[in-house]
Amino acid sequence: MRQETLRLFSQVLWAWLLFCSNGLVSGEDNASALPKIERAGDGLYRFGDIIINRPAREISFPGVTNQVNGLIEYGIVHDSGKIHESLFRTAVRPQLIHTSLLLLKHKPAKDFFENLWAEEPKEIDYSAHSVRITVSWELNATKHRLELASMALNEKNKKAIPLHSFVFTGSRIVEGTFMAESAGSILAVYADDVAILNSSAHDSDNDDVWYANKEKMPPLECPVTLRFHLPRGEGSGKLPE
Repeated sequence: MRQETLRLFSQVLWAWLLFCSNGLVSGEDNASALPKIERAGDGLYRFGDIIINRPAREISFPGVTNQVNGLIEYGIVHDSGKIHESLFRTAVRPQLIHTSLLLLKHKPAKDFFENLWAEEPKEIDYSAHSVRITVSWELNATKHRLELASMALNEKNKKAIPLHSFVFTGSRIVEGTFMAESAGSILAVYADDVAILNSSAHDSDNDDVWYANKEKMPPLECPVTLRFHLPRGEGSGKLPE
C-alpha cells in the first residue's frame, strides 16, 4: 500500500509539473491546491469528485442535465461557465479534469486550432488524443447510458456528432490565468481554444448549427455520471467499445 501511494504521488507530481510546463499554470494565477488523491478500490482512485479508473483508462464525475433543446455550443461546462448553451454542467473544476487526463498520460493534440482555422484545413488523425464520452443516469428505476456525441445534432443534416470526434486539446494561459478554470469551459461542440476538449467534427467551427437532441437527452436537472474513456495504452488510437 505504501509503495502504491508513493507511486501515485509521483504521478500526481508528474502531471502537475507537465501542467505547469505546458504554460497552463504560473505563480500568480487562478490555480489552487489540488485535492488529496485517495485509493477507492482495485485500480480506482478518488481525486476530489473524480474517480480515476487506471486499468480501464477512464475518469468519471457527477454532472447535471443543463439543456434539452435549442442551440448549443458546449457539451459540458462548469457551474460558473456558459450554462445557457451547454448540454450538461458540473461542479467539478476544469483544472482537476485536465490534471486527471494527464495522470493517465493522455496528451493534448498539438496545433489543433491552427489547422481548424486555416484557410485550407488538413485531414488529421486525432485518434491518439481522442476522448469518448458516455453519459449514465437512472430514471424510474431504469438505468440508461448513451454516447454524449449522440446528444448533439447538426441542423444541416440532422446527424449527430460522429463517435470519437472529441479531442483533448488542453486549455491555455493568458496573463497568469488558466482559461478553462476562468471560463468554466470543459467540452466545446463549437470550437473554443480555452476549453479542455473540443470536437473535430465537420462544422465544429460553426456556432449556429448544433442543437440538443431532445429525444436522447436525460430530463432537465437530472443527475448524471459523465465518463471519459481514453485510448487503450499510451499513444494508442484504439478506444474501448
